[in-house]
Amino acid sequence: MSDLSARLERLTPAQRALLDRRLADRQAMVGVGAIPRRARRDRARLTDAQERVWLHRQRLPDDPAHNVPSAWRLRGRLDLDALTRAVHAVMARHEVLRSTYELDGDQPVQVVHPHLPFTIPTVDLRDLPADQREERMWQEARAEGNRPFDLGVGPLLRMLLIRLADDEQVLVRIFDHMIWDRASMGIFGQEVADFYRAYVEGGTYDPPPLPIQYGDYAEWQPQWIEREVRVRHLPYWRRQLADVPPARELPTDHPERRGATNRSGQRYFRLSPELTEELRRFAHEERTTLNVVLLAVWKFLLHRLTGAEDVVVGTNSSTRRRAETEPLMGLFLTMLPLRTTVRSELTFRELVAATRRTMTGALDYHDIPIGVILDELNVGRGVGLGALYRVAFIMVDFRHEAPLTMAGLELEPLMLEKQTVTIDLSIGYFDEAGEDHVYGMIEYNADLFTADTVERMWQQLDLLLHGAVATPDRPMAELPTPPGDGDR
Repeated sequence: MSDLSARLERLTPAQRALLDRRLADRQAMVGVGAIPRRARRDRARLTDAQERVWLHRQRLPDDPAHNVPSAWRLRGRLDLDALTRAVHAVMARHEVLRSTYELDGDQPVQVVHPHLPFTIPTVDLRDLPADQREERMWQEARAEGNRPFDLGVGPLLRMLLIRLADDEQVLVRIFDHMIWDRASMGIFGQEVADFYRAYVEGGTYDPPPLPIQYGDYAEWQPQWIEREVRVRHLPYWRRQLADVPPARELPTDHPERRGATNRSGQRYFRLSPELTEELRRFAHEERTTLNVVLLAVWKFLLHRLTGAEDVVVGTNSSTRRRAETEPLMGLFLTMLPLRTTVRSELTFRELVAATRRTMTGALDYHDIPIGVILDELNVGRGVGLGALYRVAFIMVDFRHEAPLTMAGLELEPLMLEKQTVTIDLSIGYFDEAGEDHVYGMIEYNADLFTADTVERMWQQLDLLLHGAVATPDRPMAELPTPPGDGDR
């Protein structure tokens, strides 16, 4: 059996159905005209997703909430010159990495430069005592990750190399969300690794030319919205969000601080291997995905905390539907408002079924910029998504992604926290290949919630996960709460 066949065999029925829908979508696009290259190569309009980031940045230009920091620990001898050359090669290949943003009249545009200077500064910690290097490394990495970008001055990516030993260093990478999504990180990492290998081995790397650039997609998007989105996708969201109530606020510790600084707080957690296996088994029995099962429990926790039965949670979705966009770096993300009726008398099995219907409908009509939905609901884009929801849910599946390798180096990914947030509360689950457990993070607005409050939320969530999967036909209202807590 081939590796692809083996992977297909492991898919749940729900995952296979999703794959079939994606393939059908791709086939349907074959008859649609290719995205043309724009006539003016030095600039382009913004995409809908970029406009939302732009509007936020105009209000809070020094807010690093749209920084996307990450880091690798690199063990082995790093050739810094070869790495710098590799980044320059990737920048030459992708216009979006050479773009800055300015107003053309009253419209923001992306300006493409033939070349932008790029260097990788170095912080050398080798002279510090060994027991101090790690703490100092994290200080340097977090400070760099939270330094804001200026949209008018590129490039909108930075790197910092922190040397810990002759054969150990940490490479910090920061992208601005104007030019980044999760797929972009994979594209960037692989292309840098390919060019780096060629340079350290004294060879060349000549990847196939890109079919289009991000600016071409941006210029084409309005036509696609009129021809495809408003006809095929928008009617579903019009029905799904009809009479949606204003977003219900969670009970907060400091409501008077809303809008103060939006400081970020994190609570990391790990589901036990036993609980992870039970959740996977239940999802398989219900012909759905682990994603849906975890979302159902999160929605019930929100119902328990707010008393709301009409629960809307935001999640992100890729808009890389066309073959031309797959090899491009850029922001191809939209946010989907997942609306489900949640009542305490529902059993877990019933709640998962309702959540599955919500998720299936959203994925069937996922290829829609959130700005189009906001316009339809007559919600000003400057108001933001807070009019629809204040809580998000994200699950990242790494199980089918090949690990990145770089010539002569051992890579270990490191997670860097963000300093500020754009939403009150979100939960992210991460499913790694080769791991017997799922881990995650609750990220919250530390101006609104204390760490103790978020800890109690996690304790409730943990009890709900265990109780729901153990007794899926029991009313959710009967599931236990932590000592001293009750329904609120």
